[in-house]
Amino acid sequence: IYPSICLRQEEPLKSPVSKSVQNLRYKWYFVVLISLTNVLNCLDTYIVSGVATAVQEELKFDSGTQYGLLVGPVFTLAKTLSAAPIGKLLEISDRVQLLLIITTVWSFATILSGLSQSYLQLLSLRVVQGVAMSGCIPIGQSLLFDVTPSGRLGLAMAMYNTGVYIGYGMAIGLGAQFSTIYGWRATFMASGALGIPVVAVIFFTLTDPGKGSRDQTHTIQPRKQVHRTTTAEFLHHWLMAPGLILLCIGCSLRNAAGNIWGYNVVLYYRSQGVSVQEIALWLSWLPMVAGALGSMLGGYFSDKVIEWRPDGGRLLLLTTSCCFSAPLMALAILLPAPFSFLCLIPGYAIAEMWLGVAMTIMVGMVPDNMRTSSVALYLFFVDNLGSLGLLVVQPVKAMVGFRLGMLIMVPGIYFFSGLQFWAIQPIVSRNVKATKEKAKELSEEEELEEEPNEETPIVTGTAGDYLGEEHDGKEPEHGRRTPQLRRRTTRGVSMVDLLDMVQADICWHRGHECMVCTCTRPKRF
Repeated sequence: IYPSICLRQEEPLKSPVSKSVQNLRYKWYFVVLISLTNVLNCLDTYIVSGVATAVQEELKFDSGTQYGLLVGPVFTLAKTLSAAPIGKLLEISDRVQLLLIITTVWSFATILSGLSQSYLQLLSLRVVQGVAMSGCIPIGQSLLFDVTPSGRLGLAMAMYNTGVYIGYGMAIGLGAQFSTIYGWRATFMASGALGIPVVAVIFFTLTDPGKGSRDQTHTIQPRKQVHRTTTAEFLHHWLMAPGLILLCIGCSLRNAAGNIWGYNVVLYYRSQGVSVQEIALWLSWLPMVAGALGSMLGGYFSDKVIEWRPDGGRLLLLTTSCCFSAPLMALAILLPAPFSFLCLIPGYAIAEMWLGVAMTIMVGMVPDNMRTSSVALYLFFVDNLGSLGLLVVQPVKAMVGFRLGMLIMVPGIYFFSGLQFWAIQPIVSRNVKATKEKAKELSEEEELEEEPNEETPIVTGTAGDYLGEEHDGKEPEHGRRTPQLRRRTTRGVSMVDLLDMVQADICWHRGHECMVCTCTRPKRF
């Protein structure tokens, strides 16, 4: 810390926080309401699958390519392409207000879907849904980080992520039954209308807690400054790391099989003569319970397996998840109800272990300064390539039939992707090892840069001395040398450059609680 502009670490900068946020009950009330928005997000995403049969009959579109475009590539592409603009708004806007706006937009788009008179109208509203829904998870997780009580962030995130399975269960199970009683148009309208009271409650009771406001009394630990990277360096790293590309291909295949099952499960069971009431009885709760269980098991075993086998342990877990869930999913397709649904319980639990494990493996193959961009690129490819699998359902169904087609496209792809994960273990292990060695080299270089040497003069005065003010050459009164400052121009450094060298208590980029921003974008004060 430089004496003349010292920012005391013992007294970290504090963001203004509403007094009500300090109340523990209010914090958990905040968490519950934000989690409800994720339930609505997934409900309105998958409701079209629950009413697919009735919609196809009235709007006269096929269950193959047109249905695949409706639920797959068009929706996913709109969602991923709008993520960056929503992210920019997140940096400069009130997050609660922004969440209210996008929730209102997708809720009314869902309501208007019930009034659609043609396939094109329904497809256009699906695009609007995708654009609005792209900001739900980033905004929700950002708010949870700031408002969650100390030591309870894991529980809050678990509550939030459970909304995925609750929303999916409501759409597939209850949506199908509701549509048989009241029609698909009323089902769309009811699904979208559920967002209106939630929006109203959030509007009147929640306020943005302020970025970086969680645990204000907690001492912020310093983080290592991360080197900025260029686009060329980023692309070079990905192209020279075949493990990353092969992992993305395997995850895209696994995601495609999951999408095929998720959007066609009701259509398949209806084609096998299973009643809507029985589908609703099982699928209204089964994905929620088994999916949440699988997500938690994946996180637990991911940490345990790395202790047993540091090199390739997580890939073995991915292989196990895919290969062991494949026969269970095959039984769910072949057996009659209710035995097929009973097989789905362990099938879902084992199959849903893969997502978090795959993300962890991917992050381990990229340097710290590329993680944010790498996650975005990974999700872009996995989501969009995975959604293309919905376009092959109709051709495969026409060639071999619905039952055999589902066996090929779901458990077949599960098993094939598991074999691929097993085959790429040596390549991924080499990439992970190379990334660790590179990070170690950068860390050693940073330590050497901080150590004084004979060739580099050491600044022994205050920060003001370095800016050009004269001094008498005496050591500072603190009795120790000031760490060296490297000039960025031949005429000295600006105050902004000097501040970039100072360990700040709070980085103002997105409000992350860190000493120096670890993202790839420049830090601003």
